Amino acid sequence: MGPVLIVDDEFGIVEAVRDLLSDEGYRTVTALNGREALDRMGQERPAMVLLDYMMPVLNGPGVLESMQKDPLLRDVPVVMMSASPPEFWQHLPCAGFLPKPFDIDQLLAVVHRIIGAPSLTH
Repeated sequence: MGPVLIVDDEFGIVEAVRDLLSDEGYRTVTALNGREALDRMGQERPAMVLLDYMMPVLNGPGVLESMQKDPLLRDVPVVMMSASPPEFWQHLPCAGFLPKPFDIDQLLAVVHRIIGAPSLTH
């Protein structure tokens, strides 16, 4: 199984989510903007993407659009993370949504629901 790709321009959020998921046994990869996220996906197909809505360089909707055009990425589940109201993201092809600030248990439940328990082999 591929890693969980965490994409957010706020380093503190990336670091906290990475540490939490790593402690739970998930393999993670991080990116600080959408362009970097697409580069990471070109190196290794993720099991899922936790994607911030508003970022510099390339925002969440731009990443989703690029993923939908790529046959290797279009079926990768994406969970949008945002403090924006639902009308900004509810039309997007996402597997889920986490409102910021999000609850740790909610985050873990979403990841577990989408990709299952972490692999014991790394």
